[in-house]
Amino acid sequence: MRKIKVLLAAVLVVLAVVFSIGHGKVRGPKTVVTDRWFVIRIKGQTAGYLHAVRKASGDASAPILLEQESLIDSKDDKVRLSVQTYCEDDHYYSPVKATAQIRQPDEKTATIEAVMEKKTQYGCCKRQMRLVYRTGDKKYELDKELPEHTVTEFSLMELIERFPFIEGPIVEFNFLDINKIKVRKRHKIAYLGLEKIQIKGQERALHKFEQKGSGIKQVHYWLDDNHQLLRILRGKKEELLLSSRAEAWKPTVDWSRASKEQ
Repeated sequence: MRKIKVLLAAVLVVLAVVFSIGHGKVRGPKTVVTDRWFVIRIKGQTAGYLHAVRKASGDASAPILLEQESLIDSKDDKVRLSVQTYCEDDHYYSPVKATAQIRQPDEKTATIEAVMEKKTQYGCCKRQMRLVYRTGDKKYELDKELPEHTVTEFSLMELIERFPFIEGPIVEFNFLDINKIKVRKRHKIAYLGLEKIQIKGQERALHKFEQKGSGIKQVHYWLDDNHQLLRILRGKKEELLLSSRAEAWKPTVDWSRASKEQ
């Protein structure tokens, strides 16, 4: 009889553990965070870094959060750009809300906030963008219609890792330049095939994509076989290379002090 009681107690403990594990899964999907650092090179010289963070809850109905901090600290330019974008988990990472902060050592911080809303009119769904621009004591507001299939510069860095390695045009979209508050229409991404290039002193065969469209110079992207973005070349002068936090270049300006003095 005693052995039976001990056995029953053991079974109850196992059931309790199983139930607690199963109950934990029901609480909701776990947030998945990816964190990446890119070194920025201008005219072959290291000039700053880009830190990109992606947060996805695993719930298809919840927006994806993209956070990027870009720092350029060279002889010709010194600027720090922080961007936070909420996107829908769709084929275009359609932006829902975006906030950008632009800082320069000798100038006041400029903040741009864009909120996108879907509106149905005459049976057609349209996106409306409400822009608020602040710098110092000044504030400007603007309403603009946002066409469907619009992406931002930073969301495109995430989106391109979803594209297939099939030669030819992949997708056509509208490009939202949040810095200049402008929608540049009919941009295209095409897959150009494999190309051998030097990455950190090693020759690698990487998959190459090309972005063309109005208002920008050609942009090229290189990905490995696992669809991980390793290199971006904007025009012929600005290059971004996937790196690590330890290798990220240290600025010459004390930006924390600069922001406090504004």
